[in-house]
Amino acid sequence: MFESRLQTAQFFLIVSTILTLVAIPVFIFGPAVVGVFFLVLQAAAAAIGCYLYAEVKGYPGPIGMAIGVAFGVVGALFIMIMPDQVRETPLERERRLAKLALKINRDNPGYEVLDDDDDRPRSRRRDER
Repeated sequence: MFESRLQTAQFFLIVSTILTLVAIPVFIFGPAVVGVFFLVLQAAAAAIGCYLYAEVKGYPGPIGMAIGVAFGVVGALFIMIMPDQVRETPLERERRLAKLALKINRDNPGYEVLDDDDDRPRSRRRDER
């Protein structure tokens, strides 16, 4: 559905926020049963979002689920404050950094240095020799 687990977690946290914003006026002005229903849906969405976010940070998922049920969307802030527990092997780290470098190079083509005496780039002049 999404490119990464982090984006999926963010989606569920946004849905949880929207459900909270719907539940408050319904709970105050409408039937209490419908308001409680929306609050239960909000807690479930926050639990799923915090579960995924905790796994991304390297913690067991049930810890994130408990934080999500207890604190709702604010639980994601508590998880964000917690230190990363992901352990990368040196090979995984090199791959991640190489992908990041390729992405940066693709987004920023850079510039070419021109000689003072002609307008051709240096790289082309060397190839012609």
